[in-house]
Amino acid sequence: KLIRGQIACATGDMLELPREIAMQWALSVEFLHNASLVHDDICDEDTSRRNRDTIWKAFGHQQAICLGDWMVAQSFIHAAEADSLLASKAGHQNSSVALLAKGMSALSTGQASEFVSTAYPNWAHYSQIVSGKTGQLISIPVEGIYVLANLHHDYQRLENVFGNLGLAYQITNDIKNLMGTDGAARQGGDVLRQSPNAVVILLRDSLVNGSRKEFDEKFMQGSVCAHTDEKWMLELSMTGSKLAADKITSLLAEVEKDLDDDALTCGYDMKRVLLPVTDYLAAASRKIYHISSTSNSTSNSNSAS
Repeated sequence: KLIRGQIACATGDMLELPREIAMQWALSVEFLHNASLVHDDICDEDTSRRNRDTIWKAFGHQQAICLGDWMVAQSFIHAAEADSLLASKAGHQNSSVALLAKGMSALSTGQASEFVSTAYPNWAHYSQIVSGKTGQLISIPVEGIYVLANLHHDYQRLENVFGNLGLAYQITNDIKNLMGTDGAARQGGDVLRQSPNAVVILLRDSLVNGSRKEFDEKFMQGSVCAHTDEKWMLELSMTGSKLAADKITSLLAEVEKDLDDDALTCGYDMKRVLLPVTDYLAAASRKIYHISSTSNSTSNSNSAS
């Protein structure tokens, strides 16, 4: 989708940064994003992405690790080029490389946090994981342009916007994984390997008394086979997905409210810049509502018959 590159270039246009500088930053964040996907597939042992074999599946773990590292190097090359062009064309120096290093550190920490906890995360812990793992790759495309334009103090007012966008983006990915519409080989792979998933957390939080106890005993504990419990998989697909879609809608409403605040945006048209992200998330949530309602109707019809 090249969403990150698109919003980097759009932010550059908005702040009147020379296009060749903005393009170097756009390339930097796209390389970093794709490196994270290559390494993420190794960590999760996913064999398919975008309906094609993952790099490690097609070429082996060694090649995948090396390719991911090469992409990280390319990311820093383009960030350094952005800094160099800035010094020669704009007459001032700001280090996008330092921001990239900080962002990659947070990204790696967020990814690693999925594998260091023995307990399934609650919503607060999940949000913290997402802030590093997904949030960085939503915010950095814009933040880097603000750094290069020497306006980082203006960007800091928008941190809540990007925190909510990152959370909404990851929730969307979690729903698509559960529904089997993310191009992965296994439907519900997150659930099967007990990786943090917003749908599971939100459904569990909505349950009370005996229902939560049953969910914990039959779904959250035991072997992988327990996580294929038909009743709870159906409940996740219908009720859990709707709860998650509601959360996306709520987060997008908060984002829109913040973007209407001139004190936060400093008068810039951030709504236009972020359209590739907000349009994608809004369309995804509408599709999720449709699938959930269709599944619910089918389930009720089967129960009646």
